[in-house]
Amino acid sequence: MAVMPNALLWLPLLYVVFKAVQFYRLLKSINFHPGSRWLISDVASAIPVILPWRIPYILPGKNRAARQKYADYAWFGCDVISDVAMFPLRALFVVADPDVIKEVAAARSRYPKPVELYRSLDMYGRNIVVSEGDEWKRFRKIANPSFSERNNRLVWEETQRIVLELFEQEWAGKDTVCDEDVLMTTVSIALFVISSAGFGQAISWRDEGLRTAGYEFSFKETMYHISNEIVTKAITPAWLLKLGLTAKMRTARVAYELMEKYMVEMVQKRRNAETKAKRHDLLSGLLDANEEEFNGYAKLTDREVISNIYIFLIAGHETTGHTLAFAFILLALYPEEQEKLYRHCKSKYENIASYTYAMGVLNETLRLYTPVSSVPKVAAEDSVLYATSASGQKVPVFVPKGSNILFHMPGLHHNPRYWEDPYAFKPSRFLEPDWPRDALVSFSGGARSCIGRRFSEVEAIAVITLFSLRYSIEVKEEPQFVSETFEERKARLLKHDALLTLTKSAIITACGHMKVISIADASKAWVY
Repeated sequence: MAVMPNALLWLPLLYVVFKAVQFYRLLKSINFHPGSRWLISDVASAIPVILPWRIPYILPGKNRAARQKYADYAWFGCDVISDVAMFPLRALFVVADPDVIKEVAAARSRYPKPVELYRSLDMYGRNIVVSEGDEWKRFRKIANPSFSERNNRLVWEETQRIVLELFEQEWAGKDTVCDEDVLMTTVSIALFVISSAGFGQAISWRDEGLRTAGYEFSFKETMYHISNEIVTKAITPAWLLKLGLTAKMRTARVAYELMEKYMVEMVQKRRNAETKAKRHDLLSGLLDANEEEFNGYAKLTDREVISNIYIFLIAGHETTGHTLAFAFILLALYPEEQEKLYRHCKSKYENIASYTYAMGVLNETLRLYTPVSSVPKVAAEDSVLYATSASGQKVPVFVPKGSNILFHMPGLHHNPRYWEDPYAFKPSRFLEPDWPRDALVSFSGGARSCIGRRFSEVEAIAVITLFSLRYSIEVKEEPQFVSETFEERKARLLKHDALLTLTKSAIITACGHMKVISIADASKAWVY
């Protein structure tokens, strides 16, 4: 009778040996390429949220991509490193080499996007983010015309209107304004812009919006709740969300249900209008383009129209709002750069292309604090990539079929091979004619690069320039931080987290208070 208990005692040991053999075989299959080894993986899972600690060889810890930047590549001596975990058993190649990123991004059939990782974004149906192959081509082909120069002009005009309303209504008569939550301000600006230039629904700072009968939230309130509860909606199972066990769950459920109703109404209203108004917002552009013939591509269904517009909403304000918050804090920390920006913008150029220093500030902010810190791919076949070693030589990296590949933006953007003094805030580096364009991949790369890149750039440049012309931006002095050094202040103000996009911790901790002091008149409307 004692045989059975003894056998049971051996089972755990046999399992450990079995997993160790699997782990060794996986390492052998990638030729033991240098990199990190872990017991538990943090890739595409909730592990970093549940277990945020870094324990060598056990857990990578929370915010690894942003925390390590280029350090791991320098340690292992190669711009492509491996990352192998036992649970789940998988090999990942992490890339901070612009040539490799360019090659992988261009070869879409050999290195497709693992769309299963994006399933949380198909809550309204199929869309451009959660698709691949012919389906993605169809979405991209029909959506492309929406992001036109006419839409960019609308973005430019609406951003001016929204920011000047903030100055002239919310901050009217104030020479000094203390903004207790810079992220709330910048996300609100971005939310108002995407509402107007994306949906054709203009909302203002003081307008709380009218609630339609039977609707719990106005359109403006719904937009705010969609923005605030995106993570709640993404990580909560539908059945649990429906139960509404917490206030956040209930708010998320109601907001997403109402957003669908609002979008359905907007689509139907514009389709059924007797007289077609000439609009240049994304929704109108998408509906107009959907009526055209695209080489045999089927038209989008109403569900697909709604789902793609929702993706434009999320991508169109989350990333831009967070980037602007980082930009303002960086300008407050580096007043000499703020002065250069002001002197450049003071010339009051008549078109956006002339604001090169504002574009430099935007690019440098995106380089240091890329909103989307990684882009995943998967190898559809065995292949060999040629990575750059510490000595500058090209070394072969064998990538077995089924391996995951991750474009690591913080690593690439802090790679000293391409960026001089990579941890410094130097917007002027982007005024040089030969700056390393392939080493800045803030909007991804290849055919699947961000379709809304120009939308975001136009909006951000308008906001940065208007603020620089009207206000001097400073860090609010607080007695509890009076003795901190510059580096301590910088670390406190720029502390961030990684959720769906890079997020300022200020939204939770109330760090990063900003003081803006009126210095000039930015009331002039510019021409795009």
